[in-house]
Amino acid sequence: MDDYGVMGLASLAELNYFRLEAMDLFERCLTEGSGGALETFIEEQISKEPPRLELLREVGEDLYQRLLSLREYHYDVLERVWAALQQDFGLAMKEPFDHRQMPDATLILQQLQAANPDLTHEEAVLLQKMLDTSLEAAAQLQHDVQMTEYLHGYILDWVEGLNATIARRYWVNGRGDKYTGGVH
Repeated sequence: MDDYGVMGLASLAELNYFRLEAMDLFERCLTEGSGGALETFIEEQISKEPPRLELLREVGEDLYQRLLSLREYHYDVLERVWAALQQDFGLAMKEPFDHRQMPDATLILQQLQAANPDLTHEEAVLLQKMLDTSLEAAAQLQHDVQMTEYLHGYILDWVEGLNATIARRYWVNGRGDKYTGGVH
């Protein structure tokens, strides 16, 4: 039988309520640029007796799914800019942008002007605005990815630590043979 069958309907509803609350706090963390709200929530769940380990696992999985989505969206934004620069302006770049570092809009514009000497001033201004807007969105996404990676790691560290503590407690308290107390 799975964990949810044992938990009961009321506990499952409570788990889902807290998961939604955690994800709302996560969104707040992204907006504020600080992980404090979700860290406080996690610490509150850990302080419960017994700790809400299943909740922390579920929130960790939710954050992981969000992390994958954010990474994909960040990649797509930069990929679309790169494709537009290649197709519309003939910018010859060996590789797409390094997705871990934000490209420099001024450097890209200089490369475009060198590759397209007939680029008018109006087109250059429009291109600069497009680059600035796209790279600003990509920079925000990169920040969101980093924040999500941090929070996901934070939860995983707590889950692993609690699992080890529970296993150790079981080992010491749950065995009745001569090897009890052998793990320290």
